[in-house]
Amino acid sequence: MKKTLCAAALAASLSAAGTAAGADFDFSGSFANDNDVLRFNFTLGAPGVVTLFTSSWLGGGFDPIVSVWDSSGNQLAEQDDGFPGGSQVSNGTVFDYGEFDSYLAVNLAAGDYLATLAQYDNFSVSTTLADGFLRDADPNFTAAFGCSNGRFCEGSLLDSNNNPVEPNRTAAWEFHIVNVDAAQAATVPEPPTLMLLGLSGLFLLGGRYAKPKNGRRYLCGEPSAGSEKISVALHPQSAPARIA
Repeated sequence: MKKTLCAAALAASLSAAGTAAGADFDFSGSFANDNDVLRFNFTLGAPGVVTLFTSSWLGGGFDPIVSVWDSSGNQLAEQDDGFPGGSQVSNGTVFDYGEFDSYLAVNLAAGDYLATLAQYDNFSVSTTLADGFLRDADPNFTAAFGCSNGRFCEGSLLDSNNNPVEPNRTAAWEFHIVNVDAAQAATVPEPPTLMLLGLSGLFLLGGRYAKPKNGRRYLCGEPSAGSEKISVALHPQSAPARIA
């Protein structure tokens, strides 16, 4: 299920947001467990459109969920699937993303923010980050979806062309934040409350359960101890973010 959540107050207050060019930040790595939740801090010096997307589904990676939070831990957006897929430039490179990747383009005021990356269906419990995620206590929850690997399972699913999706996915992820002033991955996941307390100080860098089988899913995670390896590429942005 794809859940896109946008706060009405945010949209109203940012209707005249600017589009000044920022920088692009590319991250990649692998989950250790199904219920891992990675956190990425980012900041804007001026209002603008920020694009956040994954590009790992087409390479066999798991089905991601991306959420955006303000510095107080209030959810601004959450999305599972960026149907129908497409391409996006980050750091001068064109990245293709699939229909089960996540893609968000949001208007944000200047300030500090947090993005989280989780695996379907580890949605946030509520619109408050401190409440955690649905699968916090179940490190192998996708085994119930069904696949021979027993983890990072997609289960029985058809894409938008009614073709079956490979149920055995990998732990690999690729995540991109486009048009911001700074972004940084939290390499050691922290409890939500602790993350919020330290958020502003981290900007030092400038068969599934209820999942339909027709490929399109509509809907709107305390991380487990893991040994995620994260690689980061930081370069000036060469082109404005494309707005979906």
